[in-house]
Amino acid sequence: MVRLTHMSGSLRGTFSTSPKAVIRIGRGADCDVRFDARLDARVSAHHAEIRFDNGYYLVVDTGSSNGTLVNGKLVRQQKLKSGDKIVFGAQGGPEVRFEVDDSMAAAPGGMSMNGGPRGRGQPLQMPAPPYGQPPPPGKAEISGDAASLAREAQMNISRARAMSGGQPSGQTMFIMADTLKKVEAVTHKKDSKKTAKIVFAIVLLAFAGFGALGFVIWQQKQQLEKILHRKGNLDRQIQKIQLAMQIEGDPDKLAALEDQLTLLTGKAQQTIGELEQKDKAAAEKVENQGDELDREIRRILSKFSANTYLVPPLFKERLKHHIQQTVSRSNTRTVYARKQRYWPMIIKEFSKRGLPEEMAYVAWTESQFDALADNPSGARGMWQFMAPTARNYGLRVDKSVDQRIDAQKETQAAAHYLANLLADFGEDSFMLAIASYNKGEAGMRRVLHEVAQEPGGFRKEKRDFWHLYRLKKLPEETLEYVPQILAAAVICNNPKKYGLE
Repeated sequence: MVRLTHMSGSLRGTFSTSPKAVIRIGRGADCDVRFDARLDARVSAHHAEIRFDNGYYLVVDTGSSNGTLVNGKLVRQQKLKSGDKIVFGAQGGPEVRFEVDDSMAAAPGGMSMNGGPRGRGQPLQMPAPPYGQPPPPGKAEISGDAASLAREAQMNISRARAMSGGQPSGQTMFIMADTLKKVEAVTHKKDSKKTAKIVFAIVLLAFAGFGALGFVIWQQKQQLEKILHRKGNLDRQIQKIQLAMQIEGDPDKLAALEDQLTLLTGKAQQTIGELEQKDKAAAEKVENQGDELDREIRRILSKFSANTYLVPPLFKERLKHHIQQTVSRSNTRTVYARKQRYWPMIIKEFSKRGLPEEMAYVAWTESQFDALADNPSGARGMWQFMAPTARNYGLRVDKSVDQRIDAQKETQAAAHYLANLLADFGEDSFMLAIASYNKGEAGMRRVLHEVAQEPGGFRKEKRDFWHLYRLKKLPEETLEYVPQILAAAVICNNPKKYGLE
């Protein structure tokens, strides 16, 4: 029986108990532990689940917007023990204390717990696998404890081999060596011959269990295929909604589609969590699926703290367009050479403020790394600062001196400016900071203020660049500006591929 004591939030002072193997937590009407949408806005509709799996309780973040913390650590999934503190919605979200009532006679699903009350953090004792029996007492005189060790060794070897697809796992000798130590401990004897017989019997028993290994592997593959099939269906639905959002212009319909997309994305991320529990290699393969450009986009977005389950198809199309357009320009090699000249200085200034180097490709889009660039609107220099902004960041701009054409000084001002944008919009809002460089921070604030007045109020996920992109809250120029910068980053991260070296 699980008990969640609510230490903060709308349910503070109360507790929830459940014997279920899966406990859904969030603001949705179908959640087992349901928080108030008005008071606990940091909690997502389907925020997390607590699951009983393979003898442990796990908390799994099912695609929440603000994350889940266990004992102060941001997690995607985490084994739980009694006394752990969980916060739903990261800092500022409601907090609960997780406890397992060991006095209950049965674990979730009706499975009995053997051996009396468990210690904290110990797995529930599961019945021995149906295949293989302990060797009968005989010359080896295997005790009850040694028989249990035999079953444990058999199960561990079989699992290790099953996880390696039926091929030798390379762990058998380690498992048997560990078992030998345990046998010596339970026999309390130094008779090496007798111990050797016991271990030999265990080895035979373990390998006898491989007769059923084919079934174990088949069963595991069936489970993986079901999860992958479910994820495939969800991905197809997500793609249909994304395509519908590209051509939809009605704000109310766009908002409804966004809600559907959020729900489906959460479910899809949940399937990856399930895959990870059963086969980490399969989960990693699914997360890295797509073409080379998809993987490069994910790598850059991870630096921007702008990960998204699926990049909108239109954004990827525009990114491809700008890559092709940049590569085909006659002066691209010249621009790349200028970039190489200034890059060490730029990286030094950006790293001082913890900015990812890819943000510096703003200078490619703004001026093509030309320190003397002029714009009819009055912007000047590599970073195209207007005179008032330049003065605000300590640059001298008057009739006799214009420090905007000093590459190093303007770069220092640009890094300072971008860092301030992050301070305004949040440390995880790198994409919004880039968009604001084009639209202006005042214009971006107006957009966010408008979003805050929409039904449901303001939530962190509404500050996300991808949310504003899908709902077409930004002007077309800004929607094009961001993929231009990412296109320059993709090209410069692969200069040989794009013919620059």
